[in-house]
Amino acid sequence: MALPRLKTTLGQRLWLVNCLALALVLGLLWCFNTPWWLLLVLLAGWGLFGVGQYLALKPLADELQALNLHAQNLQDGSFNVDANRELLSELQPLAGVLQDMSAQLRQERATLYQRELLLDTVLQSSPSALLLTDSAGRLLMSNPAARALFNPGRNAEGLLLEQLLASWPALLQAIQSGQQGLIHLGEPASIWHLSISFFQLNQKPHQLYLLKPMTREIHREEIKAWKKLLRVIGHELNNTLAPLSSMAFSGEQLARQYQDDRLQQIFQTMAERSRHLNQFLQSYIEFAKLPLPQRGPVNWPRLINQLQEQYEFELVGDLPRQDWQLDSVQLMQLLLNLLKNAHESGSAAEQIELQLQETPAGLRLSLQDAGGGLSADSLAHAMVPFFTTKAGGSGIGLTLCRDIAEGHGGSIELENHGAGLLVTVNFPA
Repeated sequence: MALPRLKTTLGQRLWLVNCLALALVLGLLWCFNTPWWLLLVLLAGWGLFGVGQYLALKPLADELQALNLHAQNLQDGSFNVDANRELLSELQPLAGVLQDMSAQLRQERATLYQRELLLDTVLQSSPSALLLTDSAGRLLMSNPAARALFNPGRNAEGLLLEQLLASWPALLQAIQSGQQGLIHLGEPASIWHLSISFFQLNQKPHQLYLLKPMTREIHREEIKAWKKLLRVIGHELNNTLAPLSSMAFSGEQLARQYQDDRLQQIFQTMAERSRHLNQFLQSYIEFAKLPLPQRGPVNWPRLINQLQEQYEFELVGDLPRQDWQLDSVQLMQLLLNLLKNAHESGSAAEQIELQLQETPAGLRLSLQDAGGGLSADSLAHAMVPFFTTKAGGSGIGLTLCRDIAEGHGGSIELENHGAGLLVTVNFPA
């Protein structure tokens, strides 16, 4: 059976060795009948030797104690405290190594803190919704975008993922089946990209779910594709309409010279249809060639007066007082299109209301009519290019409005409200 090992200091071990050696020497001398005075002299000499040994080793013990204290500070995470340099002599190189280690750890901790702060800032301000769960599917962390999307106004941490997404069956089904990529949430116009990552954290499995809004990006790419197609079609139609219009005009002149009323009517019809087709084509070309916004201060009284010269409506509330930097020409076109739609909905002019509201988030333009609103299918496809419910409509008006709003970094929303349709245009601050 092994004896337990006693924990002793260097001074205690030296004192024990000295005592054992002294006892051994005194025992031997006593056995050989050594005179007592010699034993006293030997005992005094040994005592002086022990005192000298203690004084010689005391600085080394102080150095060791100082280095032990420094090591304890490192263990406790205090990297700003160094060993007392006045006590160091023999162990100065070791103290220098510990000091360099403290400086490196201090720098690495500061760098790590800055990285954590940057990562937290990115996560808190990211428009993507982030959810972190453990192996049991319990929510550990979520960023503001996720809380606003799934659980507004409440702390959802600690809930199971099934509880959090109970009202989002499409998303829950995609997560449970491991489906990643584009998914539709809510109304058909809301498109998100789902990404799922599995990783180990503290030797335990975790899952990270990242939902990135893709609606605006996809709509922007769709608009680019439509514009490219319209430019090609417009170029080809222009090349055809120009000679047709010229030939119809020449034919009409010849028919008039020969006094052939029937032939003259045919050429007049051809010229009229060519002009109509050209006007129809110009609306698409205008949409396809929409330039970037030329921002500048908006003269709101002048803008409202120009709008009221074209369409009747009621202005609700006051005009904006801040200096909003928008493209006045494009803003005028956007409001004209919306007012035109409101009047064509069958709403009375006195029931068409325009309101301009300044909010901390930006500028909100709201146009309400009383034309009965739109059906669910029409509301879902209202801003799709070429989609129209009017007999002579081009299907470009609302698409152009959305292009203008998004060109300013804003958005446009349609909803049935009250006795008609409510159109809301938001421009960010």
